[in-house]
Formats: sequence, C-alpha cells, structure tokens
Amino acid sequence: MQKQEQIENYIINYKKHIFSKNIKITLKNEQSILVTMPYRCKFDTAKKFLLDNFEKIKSFKLNKKYLPKDLKTKFDTLKIIPSDVLKTKLEKKIVCFYYPSDLDFNCDIIQKALHEAYLKAIKIEAKNYLIYRTNFLAEKYNFEIKKIALKNQKTRFGSCSYCNNINLNIILMKYDFDIIDYVIIHELVHTKIKNHSKDFWLEVEKYCPDYKNLRNKLKTQDVY
Repeated sequence: MQKQEQIENYIINYKKHIFSKNIKITLKNEQSILVTMPYRCKFDTAKKFLLDNFEKIKSFKLNKKYLPKDLKTKFDTLKIIPSDVLKTKLEKKIVCFYYPSDLDFNCDIIQKALHEAYLKAIKIEAKNYLIYRTNFLAEKYNFEIKKIALKNQKTRFGSCSYCNNINLNIILMKYDFDIIDYVIIHELVHTKIKNHSKDFWLEVEKYCPDYKNLRNKLKTQDVY
C-alpha cells in the first residue's frame, strides 16, 4: 500500500512493506522523501514520526556519488570512450559509452547517460553469470528450481516464489562474487524452507558457512 502527499517543498511517498520492522525515512533527492513502514503501521503514525524529525531531515545534505571515467564491470562489458558526441552503442555485446571530452564528466547529462549505459552492461553480464551460477549451485547442492528471472529492483536482491521460481536483482553484479553466491544460496534454501526460521539459517550455513559476514557486507559494501 502506498500514499503520497506534499509537505512544504517535499513530495512525501509513504510505502508499507511486509518485511519492514520499523519506520524508516529516506531523503531521495532535494524534493522527495520516502517513508517505509511495517504493513500494519498506520499512515498517521508514520506521518507523526516524519514530522517529529522533519527539521533534522531538511538539514541533511545529499552526498552525490559520481561515476568515474575508469568505471569497470566484472566482465568488462562497459567501455568508456572520449569522443565529440554523447551516445551509447552496443558493439559485439560490449556497451560502448561515448562522451564529449570538452564537457565536465561529472555534469548531470553525462552522469545520467553513463548510469543508463552501466545498467545495460550489468544486465548483459547478469543474463550470463547469474543464471549460470544459480543453475550451477542448484545442481551442486541438489535444489530443484523451476525458472530464473532477472529484475532491476531498488529494495530486494532476490526472492523465491512458492512455486520455486527464483528472482534475482541484476544489481548483484555490482557486488563481490562471494556475496552473489550468498544471495543465490539464500534463495535456493527458500525452495525448501519458506521462512527465516532458525532451521532456515542453519540450512544456509550448511552451504555458506560465512553467510553472516557476507550478509553484513551486502548491507555495507559501497557500490555505484
């Protein structure tokens, strides 16, 4: 469930999520705030929490992160090339990003275009690697899955349906290989245990002994 309203110069988006345990406020940009809350939480309760912290939120400054000229993908599917034009072109399964060398590389127009090119590149890599790796680990540890789907999501790295269809976020290609394996194993274990009980985590640990450390790295690793 979602709700939207405007407070001062900010568009406030309220979003209920079944996995949320607390009310969380995220400053998305200079004009937008996201408020996520537990599914049973009332919108009025979330709004009160927002207003109680509103002055503090307005004082926050966004730390803008710029994509660098030497940006790399895991399998070198992205090439960044100085040029006299701004364009992205797929050449022999390589995403070639051409940018005008006379412009500031951190300007909005170049950064936005590069971000789109970056996503195209990791999507290509995800189709090859994530599907291969999921099938490999499923066969290695005797998990039965039906389908593997790739998505570009902001909040979930993976999911497993009750029919044992595995969904993986292409953004995983920005993370270390051992973190990717942890997420895949996490979802594979869900084909047998559909909750996060003690038995579930014991099963994850059987195939991924370092899962606690990898889960923390997934939350803290700095990626573009």
